[in-house]
Parts: sequence; structure tokens; C-alpha cells
Amino acid sequence: MMYLLITLAVFLLDSNIKNFIEQSIRIGEKRDILKGKITIRREYNSGFCLNIMDDSIDLVKKLSAIVFGIVTLTYILILPKKRNRLRKLGLSLCIGGAASNLRDRFKKGKVVDYFSFNIKSIEHIVFNLADIFIFIGSFIIFMSSLFHHNSITKKADSLQKLGEDK
Repeated sequence: MMYLLITLAVFLLDSNIKNFIEQSIRIGEKRDILKGKITIRREYNSGFCLNIMDDSIDLVKKLSAIVFGIVTLTYILILPKKRNRLRKLGLSLCIGGAASNLRDRFKKGKVVDYFSFNIKSIEHIVFNLADIFIFIGSFIIFMSSLFHHNSITKKADSLQKLGEDK
């Protein structure tokens, strides 16, 4: 239940911020926050990350929906299991963020992005919180896979040693 609440919280947080940004920030307007480290601005992205395939809106929608469906199915299958807490957390963050972006794609035909980091190499990239949650969730899933893989390898090594000792 906790993981479903995390998913819902991520979705609602990002969706509400997007609504606020669309109502209070004009396109082209910029507001610096956190001592100029972050710039708030409203932009739209009809493609994937970095506007990849922004001229293929329908294909982007379809591919996004397919990937979302696959990840959600994985989440549904893992959720009832007692273990895999990190993987569940990562999937919760990914699905909450992806659901918010997917809703934008189908409702508006584009995703609302609203902040950028004032770091020279990436200041031109505009994000939304959904993107950050997807990134963090993916990182958590990756890390949990490494830990899970290592524990499986250690168990296999232990079993192999037992077999050799006999």
C-alpha cells in the first residue's frame, strides 16, 4: 500500500506543479530560485528527452504508452512480493513520474517542463519533477539489480563450494 501511495504522491505533486506553472508563468518568462541555482520557466516538449522525435508526436505517444504499460505490469507483478523493497520504491517513483508525463502527452500532445539547473553544460535542458523522479527511480532500480545480482552470485558460489566439498 505504501508504494501505491508513493506513486500517487509523485503523480499529484508533479501534476499540480505543472498546473501552477501553466497558470502563473508565461512562456519566455524566467524566475531564478535558490540563489540563482535553478531557473523556473515554462516550456513544452512534444518529443522524448531533449526533444528527440518531437516531429513524431503520435509515435512518441504510442511508444510512451507501451513502455509505461510494460513497466506498470512489472510493478503489478512485483508489488505483492515481500522482498524487493528498493525495486518497488524505484518503480513507484518511475511510474508516478511517467504517469504525469503520459497524461500530458495524451491531454496536451506535449509535456510541460518547468525548471533548469544553472550549470553551464546542462542549463539549456528544461526538466519537470516527473523527469527527476523517473531518473531517481531508474537509478534505484539499477542499484537494486546490482545488489540482487551480487546476492544471487554469492548464493550460487556457496552452493557450488558445498558441492565441491562433498
